[in-house]
Amino acid sequence: MASAVLGIPLALLSYHFSENKDSMPVVFWAIMQLGALCLFTYLYSVLKKYLNQRFSFHEVDNYIDFLIMINIFVTFAGISGNLLTALREPLEMFSLLLIISFGTAQLFFGIKLFQLSDTLQGMLKPFCFLSILTGIFIATIVLLPIASLTGAITDVMLGTIFFQASESPEELDAG
Repeated sequence: MASAVLGIPLALLSYHFSENKDSMPVVFWAIMQLGALCLFTYLYSVLKKYLNQRFSFHEVDNYIDFLIMINIFVTFAGISGNLLTALREPLEMFSLLLIISFGTAQLFFGIKLFQLSDTLQGMLKPFCFLSILTGIFIATIVLLPIASLTGAITDVMLGTIFFQASESPEELDAG
C-alpha cells in the first residue's frame, strides 16, 4: 500500500526534479529513487517468498528476480546520469532499453502468474490483468504516466493480498 501511496508523488517529483539542475534536488531525487527501489525489491521479494512457501509456486521466480535486477540497473543508471552529466545521454538510452525490458518482463510475469492454482481471495485475475496492462504501458515508454497509475493500483491489490494472507501469520512470513 505504501508503494501505491508513494509511487505517484515520487513519479511526479522525479519528472519535476529531472528538469531542475540544482544539486540539492538531484540528491533528493536520488534518495527518492533509492527508496522506491528498496520498497519495490522488498515487496516483490515478499511476493516471491509467499508464492513459494504458501503455494509451492515457482513459475514466476525468474520474472521477479529479473524485475528486481532491471529496477536496480534503471535506478543506478538514472542516478549516475544525473550525477555524471558526461554520461547522461548514453545512460538515458541504456535506461530506455531497460525500461522496455522491464515492461516486457512485467507483461510475462502477469501472464505466467495466471497459472497459480489459488485465486488469492478473488484477487489473482485482476492482479494479473493489471500487471499485464502495466507491463504493456511501461514497454511502450510513451504511456509511462498511465503505467504509474495502473502500477499504483496493482500495488494496492498486492497490499490487499498481503493483508488477507496476514490473517494466517504462517502464510506470509517475511523474516
